[in-house]
Amino acid sequence: MKSASVVSLQGIKKSYKLYQSPIARFKEALHPGKKRYYEDFYALKGIDLEVPKGETWGIIGLNGSGKSTLLKIICGVIQPDCGELQINGRIAALLELGSGFNPEYTGRQNVFFAGALADVSRAEMELRFPEIEAFADIGDFIDQPVKSYSSGMLMRLAFAVAVNVKPDILVVDEALAVGDARFQHKCMKKIKSFKGHSTMLLVTHDMNAVLTLCDQVVWLHEGELLAIGEPKSIADRYTRVFYEGEAEDFDTEKFKDSATNFSSSESFLPKIDSALTVSKTVTAYGEEGVKISHVSLLSRERGSIDSVYGGEAVVCSLWLESTASINNPVAGLSVRNKLGIEIFGFNTITLQADFAPLLPGKCCLISFEFVWPQIAPGNYAVSVAVADGDMEQWTMHHFIQDILMIDVLSTKEYQIGLVAVDQAQVKIDFTTSGIK
Repeated sequence: MKSASVVSLQGIKKSYKLYQSPIARFKEALHPGKKRYYEDFYALKGIDLEVPKGETWGIIGLNGSGKSTLLKIICGVIQPDCGELQINGRIAALLELGSGFNPEYTGRQNVFFAGALADVSRAEMELRFPEIEAFADIGDFIDQPVKSYSSGMLMRLAFAVAVNVKPDILVVDEALAVGDARFQHKCMKKIKSFKGHSTMLLVTHDMNAVLTLCDQVVWLHEGELLAIGEPKSIADRYTRVFYEGEAEDFDTEKFKDSATNFSSSESFLPKIDSALTVSKTVTAYGEEGVKISHVSLLSRERGSIDSVYGGEAVVCSLWLESTASINNPVAGLSVRNKLGIEIFGFNTITLQADFAPLLPGKCCLISFEFVWPQIAPGNYAVSVAVADGDMEQWTMHHFIQDILMIDVLSTKEYQIGLVAVDQAQVKIDFTTSGIK
């Protein structure tokens, strides 16, 4: 192992016996001449890797390329047929949903059981348990048998344990595809906090995650190491060779005119019973001289929504309750994807709106009416805030992170990139002669 490496693999091979049917195993066991009734399937065909300390490496490849087998060997779940493996540090792994949990144990018992497997003392796990319990956020189910958990609850607890045993090496195999959208955003934020401190190995099919999180990318294909390199270079090659897109057939006619139908002069006042009440469980901070009590997102065409089409006219409303004098109030919102990248946002200053001072004991409803931009389909989180000041200096009174989770649907048959350009506005000219 190189001195700076925490994971070293040399010549790792792994094969499995593939039988045509269960009875073939029985025939082989009873055959006097030990006749072979199976074919060898080589999941890994001699893998060499040196992963440096503190780096995040992505592992990509088609299904069946050997990604999960490689991670299981690194974690010690399975043994290679041959080759040398060296690990320097404590590993925490999310390989399969709830792997390592005893279904008869309660969530609490499984937390301490998992800590013991990770060589963390009981006393140390006692100190970490409140953070694990808060992150998992499964309430009283923490003291119920794991066999009664939903898949989402199991994922929450498994992830909470893995990231809170303070691993030197964190291994994640597509585990974050399970769970609700809010939890996925929460997990991505936690994973990003590990960058530079722990070594991470991530198996993923999400090229945005590869480009955002990874320092290096390993490309496996049919058990062989095809390439190792810088994320953008590998992702571009991988996409170019293997990407097959399937256009989704959305009803484009229904919403193509929503921008022209939208009129800010037509007041659209939402009702508070259609809004989401801001609970104490959300991630929020600030001085709270003014608080956001309710938040809503409505479509002018469809009413209350949890999904939105690009080009659809929407209204995002904030109910404000002031307990202090706010001389220069500022309110706004921002939208981020699941990797935490801010896609768009605005506030009353950037919109050059005249927001009158807020007085103690007063309430205010502020509604932002806009056309949702044409952005890539997927899940997005809406955060809202109210402050006192200007763009250079302000006091944050109430910032609420990821208060709304919105599925964005595309009205474009084809879309390249994160933001779609209105192709009707693109001018194109062909010149075939007279070029010098």
